[in-house]
Amino acid sequence: MKYRAYSTAFWSVLFLLITTSGLKAQNFNWPEDKSTAQTNYVLYTDAKKQKNYEGAVEPLTWLHENAPDLNPKIYVDGATIYEELAGKESDATKKEEYITKALEMFDLRLQYFDKENAADIANRKANTAFKLLYKEPSEYGKLMELFSGAMEKSDDVLVYYNIVPFMSVLKNQYEKGEINDEQMLDYYDRLGQMIEKQVAAGGKSASKYAQAGENIDSIFAGFFTMSCDQIQQKLMPKLEQNPSDVDLAKRVISLSLASSCTDQDFFMQAAETLFDNGEEDPGLAKALGTRAMVAEDYEKAKEWFNKAIEISSSDEQKADITMDLGTIALKEGQKSTARKYLLQAANMDSELSTKAYSTIGGMYMQSYEQCKGGQDIVEDRAVFIAAYEMYRKAGNTSAMANAKEQFPSKEEVFTYNKEVGDQIAVGCWVGETVTIRTRD
Repeated sequence: MKYRAYSTAFWSVLFLLITTSGLKAQNFNWPEDKSTAQTNYVLYTDAKKQKNYEGAVEPLTWLHENAPDLNPKIYVDGATIYEELAGKESDATKKEEYITKALEMFDLRLQYFDKENAADIANRKANTAFKLLYKEPSEYGKLMELFSGAMEKSDDVLVYYNIVPFMSVLKNQYEKGEINDEQMLDYYDRLGQMIEKQVAAGGKSASKYAQAGENIDSIFAGFFTMSCDQIQQKLMPKLEQNPSDVDLAKRVISLSLASSCTDQDFFMQAAETLFDNGEEDPGLAKALGTRAMVAEDYEKAKEWFNKAIEISSSDEQKADITMDLGTIALKEGQKSTARKYLLQAANMDSELSTKAYSTIGGMYMQSYEQCKGGQDIVEDRAVFIAAYEMYRKAGNTSAMANAKEQFPSKEEVFTYNKEVGDQIAVGCWVGETVTIRTRD
């Protein structure tokens, strides 16, 4: 069979007929010169599909100029085409022209279509502008206007993907002195409330809003020092009104840590809000225990430390908190209990063994006056031998040397009818059995 060869023009016309036949079912407002409009529509969409964005400009421009109310697609695609061209353009002047055109697409779309979707279009325009201009410090004033404008048009409900970019813009403007402390706090508060409402409402984007909230809290805490009074005045009244607001409680904790406000009552209140609502965190429980310990509220400290151990899955973390329990027991004068915790910590985490054994050795050294009987100097000084053994386990050579200086002398061992190498019990709370050694 012979195949007939057709001209390029034939195939172009055939392609045009096939493609434009599918447009009849769509909502297109064709101009008087429908044929030319259809041709340009096919040319630009085909060029876009082939990622020939430069080739799409001329037919697309014809449609913008001659059929501006054709269909919203010519502006949606236009924004994409000019954004792609701007991203690849190295010439500064041409790049700026493409950026201007990309942003103009949103304005034209709003002018001819989608007036009821003004908030969505404003959000999309702000996001596109950020992607194109975030590397240009001089453009942050424009970005500020676009994001704040989008916020106003959407009744403070920015789309989740704009929240972190907007916080980056706010950070830039604050550091340049374009917005003051009060304005910065107001924006942060508005964003926080917006996120809380979106998370509480649920929906498919709730988790994305929650993640955005964590991200902006981290950014904010990194550049803005919110005073303890500001946290108390700005955020705590809202938490008191809604004690189950976990996201707000997290913001209070994050800002409190950044501003060294962990000694404030509101820090404890925010933390308890998390635990009361099932948001248990061992690190936070440890922080609360440490705060209570510093305040000498040892019962509360033990409660938080035990809670931290209960919910922690890390042996290293458990060991560290067990050391804290040992510290509390020592402060309360419960030396046997303190030793128990310290030994547990050393067994759980070898990296803590030096500190644990050295602490026990110090406890033994300080127990001489408490434990001596005054009848047998060798028995009395055996506590220093016990301390020496603990220091040896710790690898603490300097402390070992200090302990050895307090051992009994050979003469004292002989005088009390004992011999070097004999086993001897250390009484009192120590309760150890040691081998007699001498300092000389």
